[in-house]
Amino acid sequence: MRKRVLATLAMTVLVALAGCTGGLSGGDVTPDDTQPGSEDEALGSTTATVTSFAYPAGATPAGIENVSTLLDEHEAALSGSSVTLSGTKGFSAGGSESSASAGIDYTIAHEAASNETLTRVVGGGSNDTFTSYLTDGTAAFRVDGSDGVEYGAISAAVDAPYADTAPDSFTGRALLRTILGSGAYNATEVVTRDGTELVRYELETVVSTPDAKLNIGRDVEAKGTVFVDSAGIVHEASFSATSGSEQGFSFGYEASATFSDIGSTTVEEPEWLGEADS
Repeated sequence: MRKRVLATLAMTVLVALAGCTGGLSGGDVTPDDTQPGSEDEALGSTTATVTSFAYPAGATPAGIENVSTLLDEHEAALSGSSVTLSGTKGFSAGGSESSASAGIDYTIAHEAASNETLTRVVGGGSNDTFTSYLTDGTAAFRVDGSDGVEYGAISAAVDAPYADTAPDSFTGRALLRTILGSGAYNATEVVTRDGTELVRYELETVVSTPDAKLNIGRDVEAKGTVFVDSAGIVHEASFSATSGSEQGFSFGYEASATFSDIGSTTVEEPEWLGEADS
């Protein structure tokens, strides 16, 4: 029943992109002109620079040389820690007469001490909302969709197409692999956030997106930014790309992930949990 409610968004983009699967081909990259926000402060000459920053395994001033190794460091650093992961993910396809898009906003809050995880996924356009609550021995969900509200309680991860578009865990490894593996990144500066030094990477050359479901053809425009600390935690990562094709179609892909409240995230049992159990 929940698949009927949640499959509309997924089917829209699959129909629009039918026959267009593949990875990104190499292309010129449009640099990301976004400057660090007010929470970032460029570090002075007496602190770390791009060359003196204490890089985690897998990362160097010249780039992210081993994505798997860096993500191993990322997961190890977050092991046993509470954290909130939030961001977006979406596809788009269009032509001279029609266009289609599918995207989500997601938040995954994990409290380590109680082993509770609360996930919320909102679909772009439809605003259908999927919420799941997982802890030891409990896995419940709620769907607020066009057909009303549905609840369920299961003993494993929820098997719903709409929910599956969110990151697979609070560490966001699969989504980060897509972003970090999309091309060659170069360290551009060191900034500080809340007392933590982060090295900023900017996308230089597009290579591929491991799980992209679109074909990027000609006129590629892409940008990507990654912030990493010395422990290997990827505090923020984003990637977006658009292109045209020989047939006049345009394609797009975007994804972002931000890790916040590291060590201080708390999760409350949702009020609707009793409805899922009934």
